[in-house]
Amino acid sequence: MFCGKCGADIGDAKYCPNCGSSNDPDAPVKGVKTVNKIAYGLIAILIGGLGIHRFYAGKIFSGIIYILFCWTGIPSILGLVEGIIALTREDDGRGNIVVREDSYFV
Repeated sequence: MFCGKCGADIGDAKYCPNCGSSNDPDAPVKGVKTVNKIAYGLIAILIGGLGIHRFYAGKIFSGIIYILFCWTGIPSILGLVEGIIALTREDDGRGNIVVREDSYFV
């Protein structure tokens, strides 16, 4: 078996001796969260102007920004776009999509 991160031969080990990454597909990854695709998309489209979908994804700071600027209507447009992006993304087979901390859109 080979490491998915660095390509080193790791045999049956759970962690790569070369780079230290986990070989377990269900292991938590730092900076990554999975959310339900349908729930996130519908929350973003229906009440995205309040930033509720950002809180659901664990992005607290941007959720607060959405609440502060909800009176402008801009967060509603962004919520609609984010909902469409989320619903058109490929899921993991269980109906979940990956949300990264370092990217703005889903």
